Amino acid sequence: MASFVKNFFSGIRAIKRKSGTYKKIHTVNELLDLPNQQTPNYRRVHNVDLSELDLSGYTNMFSGELPELYLSTAQAAQQNIVTDWTDNVIWPTPDKMPAGINPAQILEQAKQSPEIREMHYVGKTGQGINIAIIDQRLNLEHPEYASNVKLYKVIPSYLKEKTAYHGSLVAGIAVGHTTGVAPDANLYYYSAPSSEIQKDGNRVHSRKYVIKAIKEIIKYNQTHPDSEKIRFLSCSWGGNEDLHKQECDELFNICEQNGIKVIGGAYASLNVQPCDKRYPNRTNKIGIPTNGKTTSFWQGGFSYTRQGGFSSVCPYVAGVFACATQGNQIFFTRPNWQDELTQILTNTATESEHGGKIINPIGICEQVGQIAREMEQKLIQQKSTQHE
Repeated sequence: MASFVKNFFSGIRAIKRKSGTYKKIHTVNELLDLPNQQTPNYRRVHNVDLSELDLSGYTNMFSGELPELYLSTAQAAQQNIVTDWTDNVIWPTPDKMPAGINPAQILEQAKQSPEIREMHYVGKTGQGINIAIIDQRLNLEHPEYASNVKLYKVIPSYLKEKTAYHGSLVAGIAVGHTTGVAPDANLYYYSAPSSEIQKDGNRVHSRKYVIKAIKEIIKYNQTHPDSEKIRFLSCSWGGNEDLHKQECDELFNICEQNGIKVIGGAYASLNVQPCDKRYPNRTNKIGIPTNGKTTSFWQGGFSYTRQGGFSSVCPYVAGVFACATQGNQIFFTRPNWQDELTQILTNTATESEHGGKIINPIGICEQVGQIAREMEQKLIQQKSTQHE
């Protein structure tokens, strides 16, 4: 009954979204050109009507292993590949789609992977753990994560930047109710662009604004008790050539001295790589299954992507670590616990059924839990000895 009600209201929401004006797509070339257009849809097949198209002969258009780790929109179009779509699309009838391919169903099934569902089933949802994200302007009204946001700050406050798709992507992966790795974790979100416009009018990669955000995060941890500290900082941006990188790295060091593990920002590499579990991980890095995943779409609803990229890896790993340390906060008292978590991620990685290594969320939770129990037992023994 609960499943029926859920599906019924999901259908109602879909009908409401699809009652607006849709851009009619008349040819396959028009469809393939959509992701190349610089539109408010941010390179997604979104708010379009594809019902006139016959796509039955395009077997790999919506499914299958991609020929490269990352395809540009132009490369994808040249190879008749669609990499991204939302739940706000009118699709052709099944007889006009490749056999067995239903993009709407693919999107729904990819909201959560089996290993993350298993982690949630045993009660590991990140409850009581604080995650910080520094990224672009966030749609604060998205029901997928809105109730998780405990703090939202725009830095600098005078900067007039529009809400962008990237914020909802990373927030949804970290703490989304149906798409998130740690759906019960608290989110502290700092909106700060990772670029700046110079005097000559050129926009360059820069840490100018994110540095201000990092300083705010450090100040927060220095003025709050251990139980309220931010423990994981996810930064889905950054390169070694960014302006002000050295100063930023120094602040990241201070973050870690103040009880935070920094993930991303071109800092302290985890040796990980986005992957799709349905296909081989052809690298020597540990695969993070964020290719072929659904997350929240910045305009509402959901978006599916066949190539999540490194942007999706950081909030995913932060979410797994939040789940692993839930109820095991004693782990945070260990010297260099941040490096130890990285080592645990490496040691627990398993062989993918298609080849290559892949992250093992349950394994990480179990190992952190075992260490925490041993620490607690040792404390009990010490107190007992002192009492005697």
